[in-house]
Amino acid sequence: MNYTMNPDRLKSLSIFAYVVRAGGFREAARRLDMTPSAASYHVKALEKELGTALLYRSTRKMTLTEAGEELFNAALAMKDAAESGFQAAKQIESGLSGTLRIAVTSSLAHSALTADIVRFHRENPRVALDLVYADRMEDLIAERFDLALRAGRMVDSALKCRLVWDMPRILVCSPEFLRAHKPIRFPSDLRALPWVKFAKLAPRRTFTRPGGKPVTVEQAGNLTVNSIEAMLDLTRLGAAISSPPAHYVASAVAAGDLVQLLPDWRMETMPVHAVWPSAGVDNPVTKRLLSYLTPAVE
Repeated sequence: MNYTMNPDRLKSLSIFAYVVRAGGFREAARRLDMTPSAASYHVKALEKELGTALLYRSTRKMTLTEAGEELFNAALAMKDAAESGFQAAKQIESGLSGTLRIAVTSSLAHSALTADIVRFHRENPRVALDLVYADRMEDLIAERFDLALRAGRMVDSALKCRLVWDMPRILVCSPEFLRAHKPIRFPSDLRALPWVKFAKLAPRRTFTRPGGKPVTVEQAGNLTVNSIEAMLDLTRLGAAISSPPAHYVASAVAAGDLVQLLPDWRMETMPVHAVWPSAGVDNPVTKRLLSYLTPAVE
């Protein structure tokens, strides 16, 4: 292994990455608790060593040169690798290990919470995760789950919980459904339309927009499902409209497979809770994961 890398160069690379991310020397220096001139010195040292400019500077903005772009990507990779290694070593030293069995509502696939779980797994390599995705209400104690991520209102007072996300939802239909019905401009236009309803949720939706009063609509129709995938299949086939999580159908809407209705109106969000048995919080592994599941920002 080659250990000839100059320690000062590593420091300069790290400071260079901070400068780019902060958008300037003054903000980077503030974050690093150093003077702007000191931050500038490290970037100039890299430019001198490379024999080329890394940044285009003006009074209003700063942009990367081609060489700067290349070095910035390398600096980020170096920083991420160092942070990952540090966290792995820290977990080995702390002895945090074990297995977490987690029940996850299927609609949370592809969400920000999944990214939180992946980050936990990466930074705690000695913890094994058993993730069970399903659209049902598991018995956490009988099925030996350490934690569950559930969407909807909490009803089981025997469990402890923490709100981790207010999940946005949107109204969608298929292009064929849209062509076959009258224009949909207001929530009141939805009352005569069939819905794909979700078995665990109340059959009504409330819409708001800036400066207006909330409008609540009862879901019509006789289609009820117990899985998010079934809801989307029926919607894609033109059977009815539905109100899935926004993140879950983002790619389908972007591809034109589904059409978002009433985009200027906001539907009420769906609360998502981390839920665990009363004794579960004493488990240090569960407690550590809960610290990662911070409220997600829309």
